[in-house]
Amino acid sequence: MQMNRSASLARLLSARSIAVVGASEDLVKPGGRVIASLLLNNYSGTIYPVNPGRSMIQGLTSYPSLTALPDAPDMVILSVPAKDVEASIRDGLERGAGGFVVFASGFAEKDAAGAEAQQRIAALVKARGVPMIGPNCLGVMNGSAGILASSTIVMRGRRMLAGNCSLISQSGAIGTYWLDMMMNAGHGMAKWLSTGNEADIDVAAAAAYLAEDPDTQIIALYVEGIRDGVTFRRAARRAAAARKPVVVLKSGRSAAGAIAAASHTGALAGADDAYDALFTQFNICRVESMTAMVNLTRLLLTQKVRPGRRMLVLSVSGGAGVLLTDAAQAVGLETPDFPPESKAALRAILPDFAQPQNPIDLTAQIVADRSMLRRALQVAVDSGVFDGLLLFVGGLSELAGELAEALNAIVRPWGRPCAVVWQAVTQEAVRTLNEAGLPVYDEIPEAAAAMAAALGIAEGWERKVIPAEDPSPRPAARVVHLTEQASKTLLAEGCDVARPRGILLTSADGAAARLAELRAPLVAKLQSGAMLHKSGHGGIVLHLPDAAAAADATGRLLALARERGLDAEGVLVEEMVGIGLEFVLGIRDTPVFGPMLTLGRGGVEVEVDPDVVMAYLPLGPAEIEALIQRLRVAPLLRGFRGRPAANVAGLAEAVHRICEFYLANPELREIEINPLILDREGRVLALDALIARAGGEHG
Repeated sequence: MQMNRSASLARLLSARSIAVVGASEDLVKPGGRVIASLLLNNYSGTIYPVNPGRSMIQGLTSYPSLTALPDAPDMVILSVPAKDVEASIRDGLERGAGGFVVFASGFAEKDAAGAEAQQRIAALVKARGVPMIGPNCLGVMNGSAGILASSTIVMRGRRMLAGNCSLISQSGAIGTYWLDMMMNAGHGMAKWLSTGNEADIDVAAAAAYLAEDPDTQIIALYVEGIRDGVTFRRAARRAAAARKPVVVLKSGRSAAGAIAAASHTGALAGADDAYDALFTQFNICRVESMTAMVNLTRLLLTQKVRPGRRMLVLSVSGGAGVLLTDAAQAVGLETPDFPPESKAALRAILPDFAQPQNPIDLTAQIVADRSMLRRALQVAVDSGVFDGLLLFVGGLSELAGELAEALNAIVRPWGRPCAVVWQAVTQEAVRTLNEAGLPVYDEIPEAAAAMAAALGIAEGWERKVIPAEDPSPRPAARVVHLTEQASKTLLAEGCDVARPRGILLTSADGAAARLAELRAPLVAKLQSGAMLHKSGHGGIVLHLPDAAAAADATGRLLALARERGLDAEGVLVEEMVGIGLEFVLGIRDTPVFGPMLTLGRGGVEVEVDPDVVMAYLPLGPAEIEALIQRLRVAPLLRGFRGRPAANVAGLAEAVHRICEFYLANPELREIEINPLILDREGRVLALDALIARAGGEHG
């Protein structure tokens, strides 16, 4: 099915014939701008203006309706009011149109009536398997085919540049800003899609198409919310397999931003941490601004990147070299020094007052000795120490040609990335480097951040294990919460999760005798579905010294249940577990991306100072162990101040069994264990647990 959607999108985005309904001579109107843009960009296919009031538009034969066209168009652009969209789609389907681009707003983003109208037009195209972009969108572009099928005023009177980066944007305006920034930097685009309300083609479907598009080397996304998580996961996996970087700017981090996103296109932003978990796991690089996205894209388009974070910092200013070193280390890059033999070689190259160290300060002597850069670079490359180059230049615009020649002569064969910061420079000098395939940045932090992000993507391709399966989100249903006793019994039987020794009591009568086999100190916990979290409601009594005290506590807890009218299974009395490392484990079904594991430092303070990692199922033991090593508490697990290393492998194996248990039981909706103890003997025990499972249809 997805292959068919990709094929239908390919026909739309490589259209050999385009009909424009609402075509106009007036370039102020969208129907006029889009025809003018197609003509300006030398679109080689056939353009069919559709306007019953005119016989000719912008020198082209106009037709009274879609059904009057001589051939079935590959693309139909609807530049008509919302009230006329449905009828136009029916006409286009009757004529055999390959797909639709709907500019009009006033649908689901407006009101309930608009949402109903959007559902109707979506049903029409989906029934025929014909793709529709929009409504409420700015259209699509194909840089190499001259298809500027957009109403944007940003591109009015401009020719597109062909390139190898494609953008999908849920905001048409944001998409055009990106395009303007890329073109101003001298880069074009392969494909450009403004998805709007996503009544049919959404970000996930478009990403799946671009993951297979031979013209697209980099996929850039502006996302407010993703609707089809399973398709998006598959697209991300295909992109990773093809080594296509995916860069995303995701809005809606704040609650206010999420609300604004919902009102913008009708998309729900969803929990931001769920998106972060997906991006991290699927090697999608999240950036925080359009500038950062363009900066990273420019580096990826021009430089070879592979794993490694050791940077050579080279500057014509000692102060700038220090700033560049600081910026590099702030984003996780390393700046190792040269080995002794390389230092000796540098002493013969640099002025006497310059130190042979990283960062290298070439000083103003580079003006007098222009071979210095090339020779110093060769020493660095020959050292085998470095994985990339960060270069600062100030002024010296006259050196642009020699600088480009030296960098390409040494760095290109090296096969490692280079980023240049050049300040107080002419635009002509910057253009010289850009044309030589060298990205130039205005600010030091921008270059360092772009380099770190690019290398992070390369590391992800080598090291990350992306899930091979994509479990679907589970159907909404009413849930039943099991008590701690029932939850721990189910976990023990289903996935061999150990628990402290204990006894469930339904009465205090004779309790002391029954509890005599347990080893004090003991804990007594009321078991009621109406009191799932006991510590803040008087439902738990700790540090009971003997069986008699536990029996007394049992009676008091049962009395508490009666006083509050709680339906109680009884009181669970367990042996208290000695000192160990506490973790919290949670598995829940997210409504977009499916089952997700949350694992972190546990205990009652987990909500006050969270130290957690998240990832989507399925996960193997090795991947879970890698997650554990990302926790801030990880140094304690490796052994700290004489303490032995913890049994992390055993913990990872236990967590893996719980994850597999969740996947094997589709009625489960949530598993929470807090705390999950890893004791000094290496045992993994569930001290408290809560399971929610489907208990009826969602109402």
